[in-house]
Amino acid sequence: MNPPNPEINILAVDTVTRHCSVAVSRNGSICRKSRTSLKHSSDLIGLIDHALKEQELTLPELDLVVVDTGPGSFTGVRTGIGVVQGIAYGAGIPACGIDSLSILAVASGADGIVLPVIDARMNQVYAGLYSVGGECQELVSPYVCDPEGIRYPDKGKLTVVGDGWQAWRSTIEAALEQEAVFDEAVACPDAGSAIEAVARYGLGTTGNPLALTATYVRDDVVRKPALR
Repeated sequence: MNPPNPEINILAVDTVTRHCSVAVSRNGSICRKSRTSLKHSSDLIGLIDHALKEQELTLPELDLVVVDTGPGSFTGVRTGIGVVQGIAYGAGIPACGIDSLSILAVASGADGIVLPVIDARMNQVYAGLYSVGGECQELVSPYVCDPEGIRYPDKGKLTVVGDGWQAWRSTIEAALEQEAVFDEAVACPDAGSAIEAVARYGLGTTGNPLALTATYVRDDVVRKPALR
């Protein structure tokens, strides 16, 4: 999709990892709120209310609602999508779904190839591959695999982000044939980066909020050329 007008009012929600966050953008200024866990969807509503009040906005004044559709925690994904569907449908505004790995790629702030890796439990990881610069291009769609199955670019400096690489760093380093930066500061996708991914790079799928779907990648690996 084309990037929306950066001056529109956007609410974003990210609940797919242990780091749950909400962000509200008004005229390009972003207010971010987060907490380490959500016990109930009402906790998420509280974060949303707080962020909206700081930006002096109400739900009817929003132009777009963005949600991280995963992959990640099954419960977290469903909670985020459910709340966003209710807000967007009730306010009569469109919703945009964007996957967590794309959000991490944008959050990296890198200029080059980015490998986001998220802990998928059961000794597996979610991963993807992106080229980030003036645009954010998906090279390998989100997939799940054993750490030994992570796919890498043939060449070029690589930035590795997410919360899934730390336990498997030696495995990743042994498979690499190029220089890599392991960025511990970018561990989880966040709502502020989701807004940037949509507003700056035009990522995600926007439409009827009731059409939002979760990004589930178990047993679904998508590969693209020029990768080993």
